[in-house]
Amino acid sequence: MPNKPKLTPKQELFCKLYTTDREMFGNGTQAYIEAYNIDTNKKGSYEVARTGAYRLLSNDTVNTRINDLLESGGLNDEHVDKRLLFWINQGASPQTSLQAVREYNRLKERTKEPTARIDATINILTNPKVAERAKQLDEAVKDTLYGE
Repeated sequence: MPNKPKLTPKQELFCKLYTTDREMFGNGTQAYIEAYNIDTNKKGSYEVARTGAYRLLSNDTVNTRINDLLESGGLNDEHVDKRLLFWINQGASPQTSLQAVREYNRLKERTKEPTARIDATINILTNPKVAERAKQLDEAVKDTLYGE
């Protein structure tokens, strides 16, 4: 059985920075700048970092490590299902979370529902007129049931 390629310490740091909850989450260029200690005051340094990040994010071993870190950090089916339940029960504007859940489900092939139908559902749920009418109906139900 062949040995699994190992990451260098800087590649490992890049993966951790890329998946961190800090401001550079998902920003390969910024993660590369910090992991590889790039002096951004030098001319062309940003392009070097951008190219280096692209190279790392094209590396299968780096991508496997990033996916492992994301999953261990809570980006998994159970977490997404809990977030969706939270947004549904909260009744707030869930557009961003619903779109993220839709994308996650698409990537994980967890849904067979056509994207157009999902988009239509998101548009309905996030429509201000629909939200206002739902609020009115909720108040009417409370008045009827509780005499409020």
